Amino acid sequence: MIITVAFEVKNYVNVMECWPIKKGDITFFLEREDDVLKRVCIAFSGVGIEHAPSFEESSTEGEAPLINIRGAGYAALARKNIMNWQAVVSGQQIDNLDYDNYELRFNAENIDEDSIIHIKSFKTNSDKALNSTCDFEQIGRAFCVGPIADDRIESTSHYREGRIAFEAHRFVDSYNNMFLFLETRYCDGKTKTAQQVELLLKEPIFCESLRHTLVEFVNERTRPGEKKFDFLKITDGIRDQIKTLVMVRGSLRHHSLKSPFRWDPNKQDEYESAARFLGAVVGHIVITESLADIYAPETLKSFREISISTGFETKIRLDTRRLDKKRTLSLNMSYPTTVISSRLCATVLRNAIKACANDGQLADTVRFEGTNTKSGLDVTSLEFGIWAYTPDRSIALDKPSTLIECEFEHFREGIITKANFTVPFNGNKLTIPDVWELVTFSFDHIERREPATRIMKLRLIMNDSTMSLVTYRVGSQVRN
Repeated sequence: MIITVAFEVKNYVNVMECWPIKKGDITFFLEREDDVLKRVCIAFSGVGIEHAPSFEESSTEGEAPLINIRGAGYAALARKNIMNWQAVVSGQQIDNLDYDNYELRFNAENIDEDSIIHIKSFKTNSDKALNSTCDFEQIGRAFCVGPIADDRIESTSHYREGRIAFEAHRFVDSYNNMFLFLETRYCDGKTKTAQQVELLLKEPIFCESLRHTLVEFVNERTRPGEKKFDFLKITDGIRDQIKTLVMVRGSLRHHSLKSPFRWDPNKQDEYESAARFLGAVVGHIVITESLADIYAPETLKSFREISISTGFETKIRLDTRRLDKKRTLSLNMSYPTTVISSRLCATVLRNAIKACANDGQLADTVRFEGTNTKSGLDVTSLEFGIWAYTPDRSIALDKPSTLIECEFEHFREGIITKANFTVPFNGNKLTIPDVWELVTFSFDHIERREPATRIMKLRLIMNDSTMSLVTYRVGSQVRN
């Protein structure tokens, strides 16, 4: 089999001719359009067919099969060869190559291989990995936020660059940028290890984020065969944890060919765990600040006034259903948007829960139905399982600590995928108010982990059964 790795050229380079240059099993060639260089390519021949893309059944029932693309090692080798060529040719011509997004091509060398290779080409695209879907309400509210400090602008730029580098698998660049965020915010120009450790220890926001993130990473479930997180130990003191972060920064900030411990730019996967963890620590800080600004009352007021005055609003009526024959709520809501999105549905749900709680109705409210006032179409709904309609309105639990599974479907990059996590619950029985708290916690947890998540359906179930506690879903007009 032949594996070809193609890197796009981002600047204008005119090349009048080109032909393949073959050295052993490696072939170097260029791809042009009208004498303009478009791609620089490296092809590896004689590659074993076991490196061809393959399909693997998911370990989770109901999930789509997984696609395994096994050419990453050849992509790294191609990058090393191209960098070698680029270093030599730069004295004559600068070629700005896109190393973050490359194309892998798989071609058979004989008839037998042709029937095995089901995927002929695969192109990485790091741009689509960065929350590519965002509602205008968040974008518009962000513009309504007043001026922020310059140091926040500068430090957040490092976070942004770190996220881009991580999605492109440039994990060393990602880690360094995330640490530059910490240096800009908290280290006051100090660069020595002991100084930075002491300064970071004095920052409660950073320390809280470190503790919170470490607990999540240690407790996260891994797929079969996936390496468990071991970059930091939760049993170590926070001083030692911070020192480890600083020491890794020191080793990655410098590079000497004389040092046997130098990091290899072609083996950045070794630092994926460290980059992912530090990115989550910094991300927790940035997301917390962002949510505080975007959802601040003064920001909402400003955005709403602009929305209403210009006619860009949507009105929704939400009706509640109670088990007791008592007064229900019919809420007329107005939102500064013209699009019925899943984010809007989640906001409607949160506001309805808050209104029921303020009116003392959550103890027996078991259904929400939201409709678009203008079209009359369903917007969102939530309904408790059959257990809530029993005389006890509760579920007796065999043990004082139970895991509740949150299963949700979310929309991303044109498709709807399924995800899940567990929530611990302590108590001898589960009541309707308890489930309302679990619903709120689940939405909060998903938003903290990924603020741009578009939840299409969410269901809470007992971890050891298929019984549904509550089901939330958006209307068909949102799906379409």
